Order: sequence, then structure tokens, then C-alpha cells
Amino acid sequence: MKKIIEKYSTKPVELFETLFITFLFGYLPFALIHIIFNISGIIPVNFNNKDVYGLLGTVVIIIFIPFIVLLLTSIIWIYFMIGNLFLRLLKKMFL
Repeated sequence: MKKIIEKYSTKPVELFETLFITFLFGYLPFALIHIIFNISGIIPVNFNNKDVYGLLGTVVIIIFIPFIVLLLTSIIWIYFMIGNLFLRLLKKMFL
């Protein structure tokens, strides 16, 4: 238990950047599938309560990719930092 707390209680370096790049490249295949389905008229993009297909739908998807990735990255980063804070508190209390 001591080794685990020692190993994982250090503050991470460049975690936000690593998470952002990982989520970006993890989300891109799904975005490309959505673009293909949107262009072919199978799945619409809901933009301002209107179903959008074609080139405009593709532009909307491409514009929203960074925002979705930033939202996911921020949530996971905050979650990780809270866990890291508790590990550092455990380290101070018991080690």
C-alpha cells in the first residue's frame, strides 16, 4: 500500500495536454462516422432545433469537435485532480 501511495501521489505533469490529445484522437473516428452518415442523409445534426444535413452539418460537427473534447478533458482532469488530492492527503496522514 505504501508503494502505491508513493507512486501515484505525485502531481502529474502535462496531464491536461495528454488527456486532450488522447480524447481528440479517440473522438475523431466517431466524428468521421457521423460526418459520413450526415452527408448520406442517415443521421442529422441538430443545430438550433433544426435537422441539418450535408455540408452545413459537416461544418457544425467539425466546429464542435474541440468543444466536446475540451469538455470531456476538463471533467476527467478535475476528477483525476480530486483523486490525486486525496492520495496526497493520505500520504501526509499515514506516511
